[in-house]
Amino acid sequence: MHRNCLNPALDPARWWKKPQPRGYGAVMRLLRAPRALSPLVLLIAFLLGGCDRAAGIIPGGGKATPSPTASAGGITVGPRVGPGQTTADAADADLARAVVQVIPANDDGKAVRLGTGVVVDSARRLVLTSYPVVRPYRTDGGPAYTRIRLATNREAGRAPKVEYEAELLVSDQVSGLAILKVVRPVDGAPNFDLPAVVPADTTAVTPGTVIRLFGHPGEGAAQATLTAVRAAVTGQRSEAGATSRLWFKTAARMPSGAAGGPVFNQAGALIGIMLQEAYNPKAQVGQVRPYDRAASLIDQAQKATEGFKQIPPLYLEGTGGGVARPIGADGIRVGKISFALSAIDTPAGRDLFDYDQIFKTGVPALYYEYSVEGVPDGTVVEERWFLDDVRQDSVSSSMAWKSGTFGIVNDRITVPGTGGLPPGRWRVEVWIGKEMRARGAAYVGSRPALTPAAKNFSGGSLAGPDGTPSAAPQSGPSQVLGFFDYSSMEGASLIQWIAFRNNQRVYQSPPIPWSGGDSGKFWIGIRPLDGVAAGAWEFEVRVDGKILGVIPVKVP
Repeated sequence: MHRNCLNPALDPARWWKKPQPRGYGAVMRLLRAPRALSPLVLLIAFLLGGCDRAAGIIPGGGKATPSPTASAGGITVGPRVGPGQTTADAADADLARAVVQVIPANDDGKAVRLGTGVVVDSARRLVLTSYPVVRPYRTDGGPAYTRIRLATNREAGRAPKVEYEAELLVSDQVSGLAILKVVRPVDGAPNFDLPAVVPADTTAVTPGTVIRLFGHPGEGAAQATLTAVRAAVTGQRSEAGATSRLWFKTAARMPSGAAGGPVFNQAGALIGIMLQEAYNPKAQVGQVRPYDRAASLIDQAQKATEGFKQIPPLYLEGTGGGVARPIGADGIRVGKISFALSAIDTPAGRDLFDYDQIFKTGVPALYYEYSVEGVPDGTVVEERWFLDDVRQDSVSSSMAWKSGTFGIVNDRITVPGTGGLPPGRWRVEVWIGKEMRARGAAYVGSRPALTPAAKNFSGGSLAGPDGTPSAAPQSGPSQVLGFFDYSSMEGASLIQWIAFRNNQRVYQSPPIPWSGGDSGKFWIGIRPLDGVAAGAWEFEVRVDGKILGVIPVKVP
């Protein structure tokens, strides 16, 4: 086996334009680097770049390797840039007035989670934030908090002061964003008078764009003072099926409490929101969701009528990259593994393009990437590759993690001197701490037809750590959950469910991107705003528009 690290070559003009697919005979100039898989740490040692692996392949037909057990209303603050002026005009202190600390809490005032938000419509009292921070459910399906408090930053250098209560108005599980609506002042605070920020044109964001990130510290911090960090955009990320970039990359790292915090350009216009893919107080925040991904959600919130309340979908959240396992007590999480046909290397790292899951026969290389959260430095991260379930040790690898509690891994596998990667199902598993944390598969050639299946249906009101019911169904201020085992779901894209009570439809979830992998245990449900009524409940579960199964639940 030998490894090759691509020679960086910067072409900023191509960064935001999707390049044409390379010809299968195209070869990038290589530098030899005979070393094991290791993170290529760039800028301030946070962004993990990739090296390449090339080796002989064991034919996939062999014996299978055994598997181990919008526009803002009202007052605004932001850029005041005249013709020809490119320097920042909105001071940090001015922008900070539009930033709030988001504190979901219980009746006793104890914070359940900590995050950050930014005012996007002053007249309608709308605050944009991270959905994982304000997701109203615990990991067992019960309610996570009873109220959301907002602390303001009216004075520079001072700890934020709780002044308002808010409600979750609308949310989007695909983008991970949510809109809160301020409903009342608390503790003698003035009526809502915070300014809203001004959105930027995110199509103008390219590598090197100077940015300012605002966020509060997370759990356990000695002080809650708002922090502003200056950095730069270093790249982008996406995934198969997406029509545009889903993330801006940056070398800056912020504490977990910065999730939901705004990211401004040099002039003080909002270009994005810092996010974690799932709430994780043990991991830093290192990705930015572009503002254009929030535009439709803001528009929906602005059009909401008085008294409108959304029921966010209730399901086993935080499953990670293709495995049905929420974040454990160790706080380690690996995101979805994405595959791509081509990439561009820059001094700041590697950006993948032409994302897909199925590739033509003869493809010379397979690029892939995933995010890693909560891994202590020095922990061994292992990648295990398989071709049609046959272990490929020559392209499998391990490394000692050195990128802090958040990083992006991207790499490629290739077979030099051949007709490209052998056809078949290429599967990679990411193991950390002797546990498989993520799994993904790409197909070279055709993908066999898979028919998702479900069995072992049951109902409950709470879920246990193993994905089975831990409490029986009950009426009253509770929730109804439907549980099932699934298989052959590797090719699934979306899952959705419809709830019926006594043959009457009472709820339909939005389509949720499937991230639970090929097989395992899963649950879905509903927490009605007016409580659970006794009766015969059913959940019709659909995968990519087709019925997977119907789960009956009897509520006494």
